[in-house]
Amino acid sequence: MKKSMVYFVLYIVILVELLIVITERDELEHIEHEIRDKMITSLARSYSQPIVLQVPQRDSDYSLKNKEPHKIVMTPAGLVSEEEKAKVLYFIDVNPDSKRSPSGWPEGGINSTQISNERFVIETQSGNAVFLGEFKRTGKYNFVAYCEVERELPGYLTDHLLEQLKEELHYEDGNNLITSDKVDFVVNVSSGGGVKTKAADVLF
Repeated sequence: MKKSMVYFVLYIVILVELLIVITERDELEHIEHEIRDKMITSLARSYSQPIVLQVPQRDSDYSLKNKEPHKIVMTPAGLVSEEEKAKVLYFIDVNPDSKRSPSGWPEGGINSTQISNERFVIETQSGNAVFLGEFKRTGKYNFVAYCEVERELPGYLTDHLLEQLKEELHYEDGNNLITSDKVDFVVNVSSGGGVKTKAADVLF
């Protein structure tokens, strides 16, 4: 076989292998783009959902003989990013239809940014919250709670993916505050007898 023919065959072999590599690369890029598009669509769907505040103890009992404050767990469903979990705010006030307020309850209610009121406090961690109440007199107390958060997109996305997600959501910086529906809960305070309802686990 002539030397030129050998070179020609080698050239054909190399060319075929190169075409195979290019084809495989294009297929991988196509699959990667499909995965990215599905991820962005899934994230956009999550960010489009409302925030739902969950209060497992909607009706609980508390005894004045108890030395520990009463605890009500609040969990928001619908937070997506860690940034949102760190910045979500909680608000609690006496229900406007309630006939009485607990002794020492502040005018306008309480929120999770306040630390001045030691008897009624909202503690937060990792997006969840616990209402701590030191009640001093008996009665049936009706409260209403809600939470709000500024939607914040995840920080782990690249600039390109972040812009793609913003476009999918019609996202505008500084104009994405969402508020949950208000949730009622009742605390029945008695002079004795202990807590009758099962306490919700406080997992921080």
